[in-house]
Amino acid sequence: MEQIKMDESTVLKLLGELDIPYLYISHPEVKTVADHASFVAEFPAQLLKNLLLKNSAAKNFYLYILDGNKKADLKELAAQLEESRLSFASPDELMATLGVEPGGVTPFGIMHNNKSDIQIVIDLSVSNEQPLGFHPLVNTASVCISKSDLLRLLAFYGYFPTDLQTNGMIRLLA
Repeated sequence: MEQIKMDESTVLKLLGELDIPYLYISHPEVKTVADHASFVAEFPAQLLKNLLLKNSAAKNFYLYILDGNKKADLKELAAQLEESRLSFASPDELMATLGVEPGGVTPFGIMHNNKSDIQIVIDLSVSNEQPLGFHPLVNTASVCISKSDLLRLLAFYGYFPTDLQTNGMIRLLA
């Protein structure tokens, strides 16, 4: 079976097919929130960090989405997820799991993961009202969508909220 190449146009086509409104913004290459802040005075969406994390055995992967200005406390997150330790996925694991390179992690990469072996964790610092900005599989553009549309997109791939934690996050499992 031939594998479909997943790229920026695939993301935009899927958003159109799902009738998800979006704002597309082309910009210089961005690998970090700090890179983004260096050239954009006013971005029409919440800047986010998207981190692919793994447990100590590298058997469980987590896509952690949080406000770009919030520090990711991996020790606390590991405790909340009942893991002994979390660390960042390697460049090879990023490519194998989400089809992206370092600096390009995005929930749109979930379309690349046909094993459905990623848990998605959305921190409550992610706005319910403000649009959210994500790379569309390239880090030279951003696509801004609502949180409800993000959840709808993830549901299309079989990821549904399973637990609204009192400790400040939503977990989505496939």
